[in-house]
Amino acid sequence: MKATLKEIIRRKEALISGTARPGRVTQLVPDATLSTARRAKGGYTRRLVNPEAFRKGQAANYAAGVSAAREKLGLTQHEMAVLLGISPRTLQNWEQGQREPDQAAKILLRVATKHPRAVLEAV
Repeated sequence: MKATLKEIIRRKEALISGTARPGRVTQLVPDATLSTARRAKGGYTRRLVNPEAFRKGQAANYAAGVSAAREKLGLTQHEMAVLLGISPRTLQNWEQGQREPDQAAKILLRVATKHPRAVLEAV
């Protein structure tokens, strides 16, 4: 049975929000047996990854990104929380990898990491 576009979007939103867990996660890795020239043309191998390990890895990456953004801005946890309009406890949960920021917060954190002055000037 083919899924409709609405069903696919509903499933994706559930995965992003964390209300559903992926049944399978595939990672593309460069094929080590191929030459560099062939690898540049798309020589990759698909590798199945444990979904829970993948989720924990993503949480660790986001936690490092939140801390890096805060350090680049030179703010305390309390100041950063006020800047983002969230509670300090929420920011602590993000930095410890216990929770993930929503999509809008992830984008703001990415901008803060790459262009800290722009974020400070905008606020």
